[in-house]
Parts: sequence; C-alpha cells; structure tokens
Amino acid sequence: MNVDDIKNIWKNDMNALEKRVQINEEKIKKLEFNKAKTGFDQLLKISIAGKNMALVYAVISLGMIYFVRESMPYILMLLVASGAMIFSYFQHSVLKKIDYGKLSLILLQKEIAKFRIHTSRTAIYDMSIVAVWFCAAGLSFLKWMDGFDVFQTPEKLSHSAIVFGIILFVIVFFSKAIYKDYDTKLKKYEADLDVLTTYETD
Repeated sequence: MNVDDIKNIWKNDMNALEKRVQINEEKIKKLEFNKAKTGFDQLLKISIAGKNMALVYAVISLGMIYFVRESMPYILMLLVASGAMIFSYFQHSVLKKIDYGKLSLILLQKEIAKFRIHTSRTAIYDMSIVAVWFCAAGLSFLKWMDGFDVFQTPEKLSHSAIVFGIILFVIVFFSKAIYKDYDTKLKKYEADLDVLTTYETD
C-alpha cells in the first residue's frame, strides 16, 4: 500500500465522518425545532381556548341578568362583567392557529417572541377582567341562590368582602405563577432557536 492509497483511505474516512456529523447535526436541529414548536403550540392553544371562553363567560353574565332582573345594581355589574369579557376576546383576537409547515426556524422564533410579548403585555388586563367577572358573577349567584343582596345588607358586606378578597388573592397568585411559567418557557424556546439560528449561519 503506497502513500496515495493511504491518503485516499484517510480522505474517504474523513468524508464519511463529516457526513455522519452533518446528519447528526440535522437530527439535533430538527429535534430542538420540534420541541420548541410543540411547547409553543400547547401554550398557544391554551390561550386561544381562553380567548374563546371569554365569550362564553360574557354570555353567562348576560344570562344571569334574568335571575337578578329586579336589581339594577346587579344588572349593571353583570353588564360591566360581560363587556370586560368581550373586551378580553377582542384584545386576544391576534391569537390564531399557525401553519407550522410554512414556518422556517427564524419565523417560528419571531412567532414565539410575538406571543410572549403579547401575553406579558395583556397579563394585568386578564387578571383584572377575571377579578371583575368573578365578583359580579359570584355576587349575582349568591343573590339568586340564597337571596343575599350585598347592597341591601351592608352589615354582611365586610364578611363577603373578606371571602371574595381571599378568593381573588388566590386567583391573582396562581395567575401570576402561570404567566411567569409562560414567560420562562417561551424565553427558553426563543433561546434554543437562537442557538440553532446562530449555528446554522456559521
């Protein structure tokens, strides 16, 4: 075996190694891309479902007006609650299903960033709207079921305020935890895709 034969063998081995490395790199990129896409899609679907449920809550509020129709304060509360939910629906109207088959790595990264910014920007509104709806619907439900009218029995107002305050605190606490989890996951997906993007351009 002469020197040229050895060089050819070495060259063929190097080519085969480079090909295997390239195949493995493509598999890793595809795996990371799919992981980010799947995680993002789950969060997006939950948010879209929440957006659509806002309309359901708005209808429930309007429907409850019938049961408290003799009390104008309750009617006004439910109208405000319904309007807040309709506002929430239109506020999240930008959230739509995505055709991932048409998305490149960079476009997916942009969609994730856009969704993260939107979620972060609307978080305070979402929590406030849920709080308003819960108070209006909860008080109306109590009036309908037990005849308890917070406007006619002010002596019981402090007790009701404490109960609702505790429940609202729990709602806000868990809502903040959920939004923080959203933000953490979305930032990680962005960072993972950013690594792939940088690697792809090197």
